[in-house]
Amino acid sequence: MKRIIVVLAVIAGACSSGKENAKATTEKPAPAVKTVTVENHTFHETVSSSGMLTSKSEIKLAFKTGGMIRKSYVSEGQYVKAGQLLAELDLSEIDAQVNQARIGYEKAKRDHDRAEKLYREEAATLTVLNDAKSGLEIATQTLDAVQFNQKLSRIYAPVSGRILMKLAEQGELIGPFAPMFILGTGEQAYVVNAGLTDRDIVKVALGDRAEVTLDAYPGETFEGRVTQIAQMITPATGTYAVEVEMAPNGKRLISGFVARMSVHTQKSASTLAIPVEALVNAQGNQADVYIYSGGKALKRQVSIGKVYDTYVAVSSGLQAGDIVITTGSGFVSDGDPVTINKP
Repeated sequence: MKRIIVVLAVIAGACSSGKENAKATTEKPAPAVKTVTVENHTFHETVSSSGMLTSKSEIKLAFKTGGMIRKSYVSEGQYVKAGQLLAELDLSEIDAQVNQARIGYEKAKRDHDRAEKLYREEAATLTVLNDAKSGLEIATQTLDAVQFNQKLSRIYAPVSGRILMKLAEQGELIGPFAPMFILGTGEQAYVVNAGLTDRDIVKVALGDRAEVTLDAYPGETFEGRVTQIAQMITPATGTYAVEVEMAPNGKRLISGFVARMSVHTQKSASTLAIPVEALVNAQGNQADVYIYSGGKALKRQVSIGKVYDTYVAVSSGLQAGDIVITTGSGFVSDGDPVTINKP
C-alpha cells in the first residue's frame, strides 16, 4: 500500500512540474520599445507648391513693332556677343515711314527758317514764327519716333550670352513685343516660379528659407530663398506668383525642369506634439497612443491636430511629461509589460 502511495506522489509531482514548465515556455518575454517624453514644440509653418525652373539671367528679346521676320542670323545654342545683330524685320513699310517723316521734317525746317527770316525783316508776325516753330517741333518728334521704331525693328544682343531658345523663324509674322529669343547671360543663378493660394501667400515673406527638389535629381535638395512675391493675382491661374532663388549645387540645370518647393515661413505655432509613429488606429482627429507607466503599456485615446513633418500636434489626452511609446507601439496591447530599449 505504501508503495502505491509513493508511486502516485511521484506521478503527481511529475505532472505539476510539467505544467509549470509548459507555462514557463508559453510566457512571452516583454517586448522592447522606444519612448519619448511629451513636451511643447515650436513649429514653423511650411507652404508647399510646384513650379518651373528658369535661369535668373534669362532675357527675353523682342521687336517693338510687328511684321514679317526678314532675316534671323543666329540659332539655338549659339554664343553671341554684346551688340551683335540677331534678327530683323522686313523694313519696307517702316523705311517708307522714316522717309516720309524725314521729308516732313525738312519741309518744316524750311518753313521755320523762312518765317524766322521774315520776322527779323518785320515781314511776318510773331504768331507766324511760333506756328513755324511748333510745326518744326512736331516734325522732329515724328522723325525721332519712326527712327526709334526702325532701330527696334532689329534685335541686338544687349549682353554676351547664349541663345537658349528661338521662338520664331525667318518668314513668320510676329507681333509687337512678342519674344523671339531667350538669351542666357551665363550667371549661375536659377529661380523657381510657382503659384500660391491666398491662404498661403499671406504666410510667406521675403527672405523665407525654402527647400527645392527637382525630378531630374531625385533625392537631391537645393537650398533657396524667397526673392519676389506678387502683389496681385494671376488671372489665368487664380494664384499669386512667388519666386524662389536657388543655387545649382554644382549640378547641370536647364530651364524648364519641374520643381517642387517647400517654404519655411516665419509664422510659428507652439503646441504639445509627439512623433507620428506613436499613433495607433488614427481616424480623423482621433487616435490611440500607448503610455509607458510602471513597466506596462497603457492605451489612451488622444485628439490630434496639424502634422508638422514627422510630428503631430496633440490637443487633448496627453500632458507634458507623459512618456509615450513610439517604436513598437503597433505590437503591444493595453496592459502588456514592456521594457524600454535604450539607445
